[in-house]
Amino acid sequence: MSTDELAMDQGGAAPRERRVVEAEIKIPRLEEIKMPKVDMEPLRSTAEQVLLTGIGLGVLAARGIRAAARAAYNAGQDAARDPGPVTKALLDMVKPSEKGEAAGPIRRQVPVMPIDNYDALDADQVRVRLPDLAEEQLRVVRSYEESHRARPEVLEAIDRRLGTV
Repeated sequence: MSTDELAMDQGGAAPRERRVVEAEIKIPRLEEIKMPKVDMEPLRSTAEQVLLTGIGLGVLAARGIRAAARAAYNAGQDAARDPGPVTKALLDMVKPSEKGEAAGPIRRQVPVMPIDNYDALDADQVRVRLPDLAEEQLRVVRSYEESHRARPEVLEAIDRRLGTV
């Protein structure tokens, strides 16, 4: 039975009065709030132990790596004194031979294109840049042009600058 039905059953009774309930909520100030006291010493002690253990592991790992590297170097020296075929082949790759030591270090010159973005330039754009180049740079450009696009107008312009035409 609903409240509407209950009101009807009472017949001509007066409608019920509505009640208004007022509530006051008081927000406490920070000073009034009492937090329970927590002993942080066990947490601090545990954190310190974890930190010291981590540092100790790092130190031991570094010592172990250093000792392993030292042992590996000593093993390599022992293997180099009486090399097998693999060790000899590896040593020959890094150690200069008796003949090579007298000749000095091997030096190789690698030419660098003196014109930036050369491959994207057309023949006229290349010819405009040729007067700014030294003789060696012209030879590098000629060699590159000859082995790549071999444009006759560029090759002729370079040859004129070099005086070979």
